[in-house]
Amino acid sequence: MNASTVAQHPQINLSVLGDQPYPSYELRNILRYLDQEGTQESDGLMNHIQIRRQDLNDDFVPAHKVLSAFQYCSKLYGPISGALAGKSYRVNDLGVFGYAFASTANLQHALMLADKYNSLLGNVFKRAELVVGDHLECKLFNVQGLDDDCIAFFAALSMSARLHVARSIFGDDLNYSKVHFDFDDEPNRHIYEALFGCPVVFNADFNAWEIDLKELQRERKEGNHSDCTQYLSYCNELLEQIKQKDSLVNEIQQILVSCAGDYPDIEMLASAFKVSSRTLRRQLANLGTSYQKILNKVRCQLSIEYLTRTEITIEDISNLIGFSDVTNFRHAFKKWVGKTPSHYRKTYQMV
Repeated sequence: MNASTVAQHPQINLSVLGDQPYPSYELRNILRYLDQEGTQESDGLMNHIQIRRQDLNDDFVPAHKVLSAFQYCSKLYGPISGALAGKSYRVNDLGVFGYAFASTANLQHALMLADKYNSLLGNVFKRAELVVGDHLECKLFNVQGLDDDCIAFFAALSMSARLHVARSIFGDDLNYSKVHFDFDDEPNRHIYEALFGCPVVFNADFNAWEIDLKELQRERKEGNHSDCTQYLSYCNELLEQIKQKDSLVNEIQQILVSCAGDYPDIEMLASAFKVSSRTLRRQLANLGTSYQKILNKVRCQLSIEYLTRTEITIEDISNLIGFSDVTNFRHAFKKWVGKTPSHYRKTYQMV
């Protein structure tokens, strides 16, 4: 094991837990879709998540509000409502990133930017891309431990929104080659397949989209002639705003990341924040999360980075993220992402 590699913790993405910042455009677009449907349910949604419409003028809102909205819509309308809402997404809905996205030379460059600036788009999933034959497959892993309703809605929403925004830039005939959902919505198959222009697999082992490799070289349509680099400095500023926003969950996450596997328990954390452990538990519960959820998120993200970007053994990774028994780590990792550590490394290792 390379000691210098171990000494430097990988950089992990901000999660979407509790009071962490989440792009507010997602809620704005969902409300717009509900309003266009001619129902009063947008008011019901706002009352449910307890947020005012004027709050959505800010760039970011607390993550737990957005996740609550996903869950509300999925239970009330089903995940198909997410796919239909995604159809209405436009480039300017994404703010400055949308203009950067619309100014990329080709689809491959656009996908690279989407990965780099994932936090500006909402990073519910951990994505893993793999070339399979003549297709690019992008699997979406629920490393946040979010409930099934929330994940089903966001999977349908994000795949639809990504495709329809891309069509406005690269051509209306752009389609996925296949879409996989880990939920069942067979009665609405025809709607999904019409939206995505491809076969849809329900009850799959994972959520994923596939696209033909030749499509990655598809160039933007005429009319989008700006250079995306002129917008990237603003995207970087927004990323810095996310990092600097006050957030209890962010603070806890950073403490855990810095502890090299020797994680403080909630009593120690509460002492650091000068509150009782009962108060800290209540604060986190009010934000829709818990100490254990945050710890699992940190462990999962760190282990994924170690597995894919280093050659550290699985046994050593287990120790690094605070497991005394590698068997327990293997069981936990499979629960987090649905795959064993060795399978995940074999499939997605980048070194």
